[in-house]
Amino acid sequence: MSVRTGDRTEGKLQVLNKVRELKKYSLDRVKTFPKSTRWLYAAPIAEEIRVAAICIRHANAVYISKEYTDDYKYRHGEQIKAHSSLDALLDLIDDAYDAGYISGDQVNYWTGLILQTDDLLKAWIKSDKEKYGNKG
Repeated sequence: MSVRTGDRTEGKLQVLNKVRELKKYSLDRVKTFPKSTRWLYAAPIAEEIRVAAICIRHANAVYISKEYTDDYKYRHGEQIKAHSSLDALLDLIDDAYDAGYISGDQVNYWTGLILQTDDLLKAWIKSDKEKYGNKG
């Protein structure tokens, strides 16, 4: 059975798919950086995207039980870490662009992926806050 176009909604955890896409794109891009700059530009980018992806997966793995205050706090903390890593990634990409290691088109696409992932993450944080935030 199909769903009418107007009734379709985005899956709540579409952020998992988007962060996988972002991680793949990011790691493919940093492979093209010259070896002489890998520690200065590529390594921090790779680290931040890995941290963001891992934090999102950690947050997703948490089941919030009836005594959910600690579970919710842990999930929320992981979501905030992921958000911080995505924000730092924007600055690192800007640095790599300024140094001439990535093109303007790559920056536009990469930034778009990061912002889409961050918007999905913010929607998840908001949904969790509405569902669990007022109870603990």
